[in-house]
Amino acid sequence: MKSFKILLLLFIWSSACIVYAQTKWPWDEPVKPGAWDYPVKPGTDEWKQFKKTEEMRKSCQIPEEMLRSISTNDLTDLCLRYPLLFDLFAFENTNFGLDVLFKTFNGIRELYQRKDITSNLTKRYLEKVKNFSFMQGTNSDIEKGIFKLTISTLEVLMSRIEWQNIEGEENPKEVLKSLFEGYVEKIKLPEYFKGSGFQTNFYARAHIIVKIDSSFIEQLPEKEKNNALYSGRISDEKTINLIDMYSYQLIK
Repeated sequence: MKSFKILLLLFIWSSACIVYAQTKWPWDEPVKPGAWDYPVKPGTDEWKQFKKTEEMRKSCQIPEEMLRSISTNDLTDLCLRYPLLFDLFAFENTNFGLDVLFKTFNGIRELYQRKDITSNLTKRYLEKVKNFSFMQGTNSDIEKGIFKLTISTLEVLMSRIEWQNIEGEENPKEVLKSLFEGYVEKIKLPEYFKGSGFQTNFYARAHIIVKIDSSFIEQLPEKEKNNALYSGRISDEKTINLIDMYSYQLIK
């Protein structure tokens, strides 16, 4: 249950060791020629000069003129490469972590104003799901940890999509279907995803189910106080079974 915290501690520790330079982090992914990129990134001398998190956040804001012209596809890529994205998991309450992200990063705020956010997030999520063989390869433990964190991050981001401004009534069910597919694939690899590896999937599906059928909350133990709606850390079989049952019924 503590694996997210362990990964974050590993993230901090690795910045001062050789492993950091040998690891491919999301923000190190190459960008298209001429495309905007974060001017300062973790691991650089400039980044090491920052004394406060606020300084790091400020350096990562996307220029406003870029936000107005960039495609949703490219904006999604930028958001997933945001150097402080994994800070989502620095809080016990995932809802709070998301709120902090929205408050401090202009790129994510702009992304959630786009009508085609759903297709862009689900596309990347399913690409990861179909590449779960990455976990069984010869990649390093830290690379596998980054892969798992990226999947969990996508699940959390998918939970926050609102439907009022998005065309197509089936969108919530399509997102739920994608999340359920990810859940089924995770079950096939329990040695890599057991325990905390399922938390964000439960969290995301619970939030999507509520948006489709608000009566779901009334069925949950502790109702709106159920941990599935805050962190995904579920310890009771009834909540897990309810999430699975509603998921199956809504997407069949």
